[in-house]
Amino acid sequence: MKTFARAAAFWSLWVVCVLMILPTLLSVPGEATPAQLNLYVAVLFSVICYPVVLPVLTLIERFAVRRGAQAALVAVRVALWGSFLGVLTVLAMLGMAFHAHDVEQARPVVIRNDGVASALSGAVMRRDTTALDRLIAGGAGVDHLIQPYNQTPAMLAANHGYWSVTLFLLERGASPDRPDDLDNSIRSLADSRLPTPRSGADVVALARVRARLRVAGPPGKGATPPPAR
Repeated sequence: MKTFARAAAFWSLWVVCVLMILPTLLSVPGEATPAQLNLYVAVLFSVICYPVVLPVLTLIERFAVRRGAQAALVAVRVALWGSFLGVLTVLAMLGMAFHAHDVEQARPVVIRNDGVASALSGAVMRRDTTALDRLIAGGAGVDHLIQPYNQTPAMLAANHGYWSVTLFLLERGASPDRPDDLDNSIRSLADSRLPTPRSGADVVALARVRARLRVAGPPGKGATPPPAR
């Protein structure tokens, strides 16, 4: 009975392997990362090799029991449980990978341009840097153009005196020299007296923006020139 229960547990694990590899075989859209490829190979190896190795080890175990070879018996049982735990580890890693994929899919990924612009402008006007961070991480461009003047989110923030938001976006790669339809840029606004910073934090942020732009230099002298429109 004990032998039957152990065999049932070992073979049940192989069935679980087969069931869990099916979604992997169906594949997930997009290019696989090296880690995903390694995990796929590990699961495939487990599915193919485990049902081959298990009966061989079982036969060797019975032979060792009949012959009374204790050393061989211990080695076989270590191999049996080692293979069992190894496959169990692979399955746990596969489960964690599926969970990570589900979490990633649940993040906000913006698809339509209108939706991107609306979400970004709304976050800027609320001064919600957490929302901006999530939108950028979800696929929204840090320099995505917002109508009606083709302003980047950083430009929109600067035009309203939200310099802390502008600084936040510059630190995430926003261009300081990309002009809008009125030929304004973050650099030109930072050099002018308008717009007035809205708060003490914005005053400090404006000083940091100016210092940052002085270090970068004007376009063509260390800074990245604005892209052609």
